This record gives sequence, C-alpha cells and structure tokens, in this order.
Amino acid sequence: MTAQQVYPDTFRLQDQPAVVEMDGLLLDMVARQSEALHRNDTVDTLTVADLMRLDSIEREIREIDSMRAINAELVMQKIEQIPAISVEKSWIKDELEDRNDVLRAIRDAKTHWRKEATLMLQITQNYVTSNWYQGGSSSFAALGIAKGQISYITDHFTWENTGEWRAGGSTISADSLHKVNTTDDLLRLYSKANVRIVPTLFASLSAEIETRLLPTYKSNSKELKSAPFSPFRFNMALGLDYKPVKGLSVSVSPLSYKLIHIMDTSRVTVTEYGLNPGQRTLHTVGSSVRVEYVWKPVREVNLESRFYFYTNYHHVEIDLEVNCDFIINRFLSARLMLHPRYDSSVILEGDTRAKIQFRELLSLGFAHKFH
Repeated sequence: MTAQQVYPDTFRLQDQPAVVEMDGLLLDMVARQSEALHRNDTVDTLTVADLMRLDSIEREIREIDSMRAINAELVMQKIEQIPAISVEKSWIKDELEDRNDVLRAIRDAKTHWRKEATLMLQITQNYVTSNWYQGGSSSFAALGIAKGQISYITDHFTWENTGEWRAGGSTISADSLHKVNTTDDLLRLYSKANVRIVPTLFASLSAEIETRLLPTYKSNSKELKSAPFSPFRFNMALGLDYKPVKGLSVSVSPLSYKLIHIMDTSRVTVTEYGLNPGQRTLHTVGSSVRVEYVWKPVREVNLESRFYFYTNYHHVEIDLEVNCDFIINRFLSARLMLHPRYDSSVILEGDTRAKIQFRELLSLGFAHKFH
C-alpha cells in the first residue's frame, strides 16, 4: 500500500493504513520539516516560529538516533528486522501518537507480553436555585473507570488477562436518607488461556470474577441492593474459542460452572440474585457462549462489546454490554454505554415473571491510555 498524503510533521495517512519502514520514514519527516528553513540564510532572519521548528527538528534527530540504537540492539538479539508497522487511520493529526506506534512496534518485537491500561474520570454537575421557574433540583455525579490488560501471545498459545474497576456515585435530592447514592460499582477480573488447534480455532479455558466493593441502597430506604462482596460471582468455562477475524472472539463452552455467593445475607435480598430465601451460595453447571468484539475504524473511535449467555437447562442468563469511546484529544473523551440484561431466575417482589433490565450512560471527561 502507498500513502496518498504525508504531513510534514507526521506519518499519518489520510485514507488508508500503510506499511512503512522506520528510519526512512522519520528521515523523510525531518527533511520535510527542514524545508521551512531553506528560505533563511542566517539565524538573524529566523522568526520565532522558525526557531521553534528548528528545536523540533533537533528533537526528531535525537529520536532517530535512539531508534537506530534500539534497532541495532534488536539485530544483536537476532531479530533481524523490525516488523512492518501498520499506521492507523485517524481524524486528528497527532505526531506524538504516531511516534508511539513506532516505539510500541519495536517493543513488541522484543517480547511476547502485551500491556495496556486506561484511566477515565467523568463528572457531571447541575445547580438549580430553589426559586428556578422550571423547578428541578441540584445534582452532582462522578464516574471513574480503571481498566488494564496484560497478555502473553505466541504462535500457538495465548494467555489474556483483563482487570476492570468502575465506581460511580451521584447526589439525588429526592432521596432524603442518603447524601450520595452508588450508581455504578463493579470489580471484574477475567483470564483466558488458549491453545491453537487450527489457525482460527483454539481450545480454551477461562475464568471470571465479578463483585461489588461499595454499598448500594434502595431509594429512601436503608435496605441494601448490594454490599461489598455481595454478590460475588465466579464463572469458569471449558470449550472452544473461534477467532475468524481480528477483534472477534466467539467462545462456546459445553461445560461451564457458575457460583454466586452473598456474604451479607442479613441486609441483601438474595432472591434478587437468583438464590432461594435462606440460601447463601448457589452452584450451577451448564453451558455458556461468550462473544467479544472490538471495532476500531479510526484511532479516535473504539467500540467494545461483550455478549454472555449461560444456561443450566432450567434458567437462562443473557448479558450484553456495549461501550463506545470517542476520543476528543489525548486527554478528553466521551463514552456511550448500553447494558441490557435478562436473568430468568430473578423475579422481583410484585412481579410474576422475570423482566429485561436495562442501563444506559452517556458521559464526557478525562481519559488517558497507558502502554
């Protein structure tokens, strides 16, 4: 593939990804930047902008020397050439991210480990005086998300590990008993080991833990909906993992085990989690299907979806979570989350049958990704 256009200070491609060679690419970048200085014969005639660009060129040269040193080290370690670098399409020109892509490709060539972490903090505030003509009430809401991934990847074996913690709260004037209500609370740890059978099919063993760390109360009530480690969920599945294209994983597990444990049975209603009155722990064995899909059309849009289906042949549990992050710049992003869920074993008081549960969130705030 060839680039349709290359900017002077970046190797971002306008319309399509391309495979590029590191040293030649960066040297061309510096040469293009230097053209801006050719019209000036002496330093005395340089403008402030030109001096700033000259300083940028010097930094580029230092980076090239550093990358060449890393390349020489790779050759000494019998990694004879740096793998091809696929440049992501993007809406926003960001030369720092481009250079980080090159450095990550070099780093990944030296190890089978892949690491990534994301930190997000979103805040919403609303103030209304008591005499506001439309009525209403003041409110404040905050949501924090910390997510990390570490994987070990070889040609025949992969081990993927993900950890996520979400914590959110809001003030609601209609609730006279609680100044702050927990709106989101989840600690999730997921691990999956795959052994390749054929190019797109793996034998798979996975385990997942989900629990709560904060108390959640019903509105205007001291009754808890959830408490720390209540509920505590553990899932383990053995089966096959099908990966036909990048970003898509379809895991089918004929043998799947689910555990639900309520630590604080005195204040948490166990029937809301599929347990019988007086029961503290539920063990079931059945089958499950898990579909995970990550779609990244451009670097500023990242959609992650997770579908989970479990049945013990008496009840079914269906859970779909879709998160879409829109990157505004390196530190700001917006997130849209949709989360429908259905559990046939959960029948709330006053209902005659289980019903679909649904949660939606649209937020804007700080976000940063670490590699």
